[in-house]
Amino acid sequence: MRSLIVSLAALGLLAGCASSSPGWTKAGASEQQVGKDTNDCLAAAQMIVGGRPGEPPRTVVQQDRDRRCMVERGYAETPAK
Repeated sequence: MRSLIVSLAALGLLAGCASSSPGWTKAGASEQQVGKDTNDCLAAAQMIVGGRPGEPPRTVVQQDRDRRCMVERGYAETPAK
């Protein structure tokens, strides 16, 4: 159940910031490989934090951890469009 919630949150985050977030390039990487690595790093960079009293917990993405993951996999960040 938790993985389903994390997956849905990741998709929501990707859809919400797809037009303003930078992309990633890696020589020889297919579009599918870039997508898989992007999703894997994004999932690894998420954490659930508690809300205020009466509010549900929420998922946040640790941006530095996400970027570091992609760089460690050999990607270079491309500027946002």
